[in-house]
Amino acid sequence: MLLKKGLIVKKMLKNKKLNSLIILHIMLFIYSFCGVFSKIAGGSEFLSNKFFICYGVSLFILFIYTVAWQQILKKIPLIIAFLNKSITIIWSMIWGLIIFKEKITFTMILGSIIVLIGVSLVVKSDE
Repeated sequence: MLLKKGLIVKKMLKNKKLNSLIILHIMLFIYSFCGVFSKIAGGSEFLSNKFFICYGVSLFILFIYTVAWQQILKKIPLIIAFLNKSITIIWSMIWGLIIFKEKITFTMILGSIIVLIGVSLVVKSDE
């Protein structure tokens, strides 16, 4: 009976960590849009309405991200959270392709695969 309770507690802690990782990745997905709005603002006429709106949205995303990052660090070790942040490289490539019609090269894909493998290995080793 005691062994069963221990397994239940262990499973609950594992689910809590998984939920925190999911929240972290949702947060990083939202954070990846900061670069999109910054790039749009950078291509706009200086001090135009579009310039201010895009930089304003970018700053708002950074504010939300900063608050969420601090909350997630209460639940996940810094090393795990920071290594998962590298997923924004992939989101940046996707936004570059979809929004800015940039080309994705073989080396970009290879680099992204290496990043994902690295993140996966670190997260697995933590378990």
